[in-house]
Amino acid sequence: MTWKDAMLLSLLALMACGGGDKKKDDDESSSAAGSAKAPESVDQYRTRQRAFADSVLNHSVSVTTVVEKLGKGYAVGSIRLRDTLALLSSKTECFSTARKTDPYLAGTVSFFVNMSVIGSDIGRVQESKWTSAAGNIAEACFNEQMKAWKFDPTFGKPAAYIVQVQFK
Repeated sequence: MTWKDAMLLSLLALMACGGGDKKKDDDESSSAAGSAKAPESVDQYRTRQRAFADSVLNHSVSVTTVVEKLGKGYAVGSIRLRDTLALLSSKTECFSTARKTDPYLAGTVSFFVNMSVIGSDIGRVQESKWTSAAGNIAEACFNEQMKAWKFDPTFGKPAAYIVQVQFK
């Protein structure tokens, strides 16, 4: 097949895909613009965003479901470990930095902490569910911060623990 044949086939394929009714497309776009709703007030927008954040938080997967999905070798972390991670993560600028991108950001983060006989050696975000992509900023920051967070053996026997923290 020569390049002229390939060009001709490509042109025919483009014509076949893009050969819609131009008048119909124009009518749809003009009717969509004409039926646009009036802009909502700031208070209405805030209320809608809060309701969305609450629905994301309420419908997040429970920590036991995350542990079951990961399989054998994982356990739900203690309340003390969860509360300590929540405190440490709130002291960082991770969530507030992400909130600069999306002021209505909320989400649930499942943290993974591996405990050995001398304490924690690995920590990271295992799974998360955010209201927007701005949560990826917080998640990356948490992963970086967790490299410095060390937990002594009193937080749990040697195992891989999963704890969840909600951010709102």
